[in-house]
Amino acid sequence: MKKKTAAEWILAAAILVGVTHTLDARDGEAAMHKAVQLAIPLIEKSAATYVDKRECFSCHHQALAMMALGRSRDAGLEVAEDSIGTQADFSLDYFGGRSKLLAKGKGVPGGPYNAGYALTGLSMAGEPADEVTRALVRYLLKTQSENGSWRIINHRPPIEDSHVAATALSYRGLQAYAEPDERKAALGKALKWLRETEPDSTEDHAFKLLGLHWGDAAKGKDAGKAARALLDLQRDDHGWAQLPDMASDAYATAMALFALKESGEAEDVPDAVSSGEKWLLEHQLKDGSWLVKTRSKPIQRPLDSGFPHGKHQFISIAATCWAVMALAPR
Repeated sequence: MKKKTAAEWILAAAILVGVTHTLDARDGEAAMHKAVQLAIPLIEKSAATYVDKRECFSCHHQALAMMALGRSRDAGLEVAEDSIGTQADFSLDYFGGRSKLLAKGKGVPGGPYNAGYALTGLSMAGEPADEVTRALVRYLLKTQSENGSWRIINHRPPIEDSHVAATALSYRGLQAYAEPDERKAALGKALKWLRETEPDSTEDHAFKLLGLHWGDAAKGKDAGKAARALLDLQRDDHGWAQLPDMASDAYATAMALFALKESGEAEDVPDAVSSGEKWLLEHQLKDGSWLVKTRSKPIQRPLDSGFPHGKHQFISIAATCWAVMALAPR
């Protein structure tokens, strides 16, 4: 048998490393596919139960459910045919009954944050523009602040605690449903505010990056700078925390990963992304959920929506939806 030369040994080793890397990547993709597919039925069941027991629109059971299920459907994963439509219909019915108030800049209990989430969710669900979406557009145009931002009304961390999130979501909602001429000035002011605002929380950082990405600011330096700031918040355990004095959790980690992957700004740091994905996979529970403990005082009567974790179920379904969006194939 002919002995290999040094160059041949180096080439063989390089090929072996490449094959191993490919196999590892395939294993990771399979694990993420399995994790997402495990979580989908739980989200569907809980969201369907919510609309039977509650009459109000929510970010955690309607908007985020539409976003997660819509992203999963578009990625070719198994999603029940009527699960997205049920949430879209519920959302449209809820806001459709408030059209007169919306025209006056009123009628949304959670303010622009909820309106922005509603339009973003409907957009990712694939809903076309109609009278309800136009009414929500008019509401957002009336409620934009002079400085270009949209403000939260209630402070219920972490889901409802960020002016940056309210602004980015409202931006995305107008981008999806407003006519080009009517949205131009509002979007320009919002993008300027997002560029100039310094984030405080991980949610601020993630939504600043998403807002700049949606605004096509990736052509400049703004989105790259926002991505680096978000990457700097990754902990030694490879997760992200909501606030500096908190431990890593699935809500912050999944949101950060989704923003980094969606914007495409983390392509040159694949290890940070893959280690974050691994953190999520390791923290998913056997029932398909991710548990995050609440830090908000309840303002509604208790509800058993069929999602696990009792009083922590609303933030946990939100975290699970973000995890699905972060792990679903692009």
